[in-house]
Amino acid sequence: MKRVVVSAVLAVCLAQPAVEAVAQTVSDQCFAIGDIAGQVASWRAHKKTKAQALDQAAKYYKNESDRQAVFGIIDKIYSPGAPHMTPDQASMAFTSDCANQHKPQAPSQ
Repeated sequence: MKRVVVSAVLAVCLAQPAVEAVAQTVSDQCFAIGDIAGQVASWRAHKKTKAQALDQAAKYYKNESDRQAVFGIIDKIYSPGAPHMTPDQASMAFTSDCANQHKPQAPSQ
């Protein structure tokens, strides 16, 4: 009986993080934004057009807030005059920007 209870408790504990992960979106996670920016920079470096990048993103990102985040990244990386970044540079830049946007603001005195 003890084994069954322990197994059930363990299963519930292990399942809980998975349930929470499903509810999160790309736009909530700065590391995911950075990873996507790196991928988009790689697409640009391999001569994929902006239209091809948008099509690719639409195929894989079904959540509306995720799509908006990814399309925003594509717009920034493919915008005229945007510097060509390596995937690592793009990942670091977008992760940093995201972290700064989500940083709690100090109350003004």
